[in-house]
Formats: sequence, structure tokens, C-alpha cells
Amino acid sequence: MKRENFNEMSESNVKPERKEMENKPGPCLEKSCSFCCNPVKVARFFPEKRIPVDKNGKKIWEKREELLIPESNIDDVKLASYDCLKLDKSTGKCLDYKNRPDICKNTSCIDEDSSESIDKQHKKMVNDKFLVIKPSKKKYE
Repeated sequence: MKRENFNEMSESNVKPERKEMENKPGPCLEKSCSFCCNPVKVARFFPEKRIPVDKNGKKIWEKREELLIPESNIDDVKLASYDCLKLDKSTGKCLDYKNRPDICKNTSCIDEDSSESIDKQHKKMVNDKFLVIKPSKKKYE
């Protein structure tokens, strides 16, 4: 998932899903990486209708009550976060990798046009730290 893609996922910029989308390259399986999906990180105002569903129509992402702000882009990016119900947190692997949703198939931390190696790009991405903002639980009297 390229960093600039966080901003591209706002509701006004989300393109309709195509029936046939090719998988983007990424080291998910080779590196046993679950950075993109533990938790799922999307633009703050990601459209509810774009949250993937299983074959029974049940949403497979559960909203977390927090915003994530990447320290590398603190002024411009605010991300909503979700728990993916298809992620085995003990192994970091997708429980249904072959049939994962298009949004997962088309997310990558690798920029194919970059002069940096896949390993270097991956390392930069997974080493990015986030500020976690949780809503106030202050009660008003």
C-alpha cells in the first residue's frame, strides 16, 4: 500500500469495483506480513458501502473506535481502522486468501515503478509508526 494511496481512498476518489482486477504485487505471503490488515487501515471517510462482505453478505471488517495517524505524514493523513474477521491473528494470515476481496487483492506496499528494492519498500512501510487517537469517554454532567 503506497503511502499516497491513503489519501486516494476518500469517498470522492473511490472508483467502482471492476469485475476482473489483477492482483497487485506484494510480499504478503513471502514475508508472512499482515501490516495492511492488522488492523485494516483506510482513509478516515472510507465509504461504508465499500467494506467487503462475505458470501452471505456479512461485513468482514469491524470498525475500531480509533483513528490512526502515520508519524511519517502527521499533517495530512487520518485513517480509520478495522479488524478483519478473515485474519488469523495468531498466524497473521488470511483465512481465505484465495477468495479475498478485491480491495485486498489490489492493495500493495510495493510501488512497481520505484527504484528501491521490494525489501526496502516493505521495510519502510512496516516500520511506519502510528499515533492512535481514541474518542474521549468523558461524561458531561
